[in-house]
Amino acid sequence: MDLNRRDFIKKNTLAGLGIAIIPSGFRNPFPALENIRLGFIGMGGRGSWLLRLALERNDVLVPAVCDIKEDAAARAQEMVKEAGQNIPDAYTESKYAFKELVLRDDLDGVVISTPWLWHTPMAIAAMKAGKYAAVEVPTATTIQECWDLVHTSEETGMPCMILENVCYRRDVMAILNMVRQGLFGELIHGHCGYQHDLRKVKFNPGVEFGKGAIGEAEWRTEHSIHRNGDLYPTHGVGPLANYLDHGN
Repeated sequence: MDLNRRDFIKKNTLAGLGIAIIPSGFRNPFPALENIRLGFIGMGGRGSWLLRLALERNDVLVPAVCDIKEDAAARAQEMVKEAGQNIPDAYTESKYAFKELVLRDDLDGVVISTPWLWHTPMAIAAMKAGKYAAVEVPTATTIQECWDLVHTSEETGMPCMILENVCYRRDVMAILNMVRQGLFGELIHGHCGYQHDLRKVKFNPGVEFGKGAIGEAEWRTEHSIHRNGDLYPTHGVGPLANYLDHGN
């Protein structure tokens, strides 16, 4: 990835983390805030990267972090401290410690970067607690979970943003600009996919996965073993949805 493209993705991911992009047609009833206060659930590789981006902003505060691994939460606390902020509270007691975090009254939104099966319940808990939900992809793993997210957002009035970073890639944004200018006429069909060699992610280190592995290989590989299909569709579908102007 060239530096210009990296900077472009970084800039737009930061905008997403600030919950600056509201789904199409969603009326924002909340006034603009001087500072946005975010809690982070899941402080592994992805969560730490998103936290680092958020800390580069001067209008984002991080009062709380959550991870079932105490060392991961401690690293996140140190990152926030090094950024010149107060050391955030850490929630590490159990798999359900996130339920305590979302109830805090000093949070505006929650960023969720955990294994996939936790995305929907955590986002729903955040919205029901009156917090914006920013969720890594895939945000849901079943059609029912998709509807659960939609219904919860409608019932609570809280937005739920899918953190699909490919939508903000330089080349993808360039095509979106051309589409909106009518260079291709009316789009009536799109074809997309997800082509990515994930061997270093799903078998890390070496050929290990499951309890003996590290990072995403601890849990992600199991999805490929027991489920048949495109398990990670949003990298392809996200940009196409924008091109076809389906909005939310």
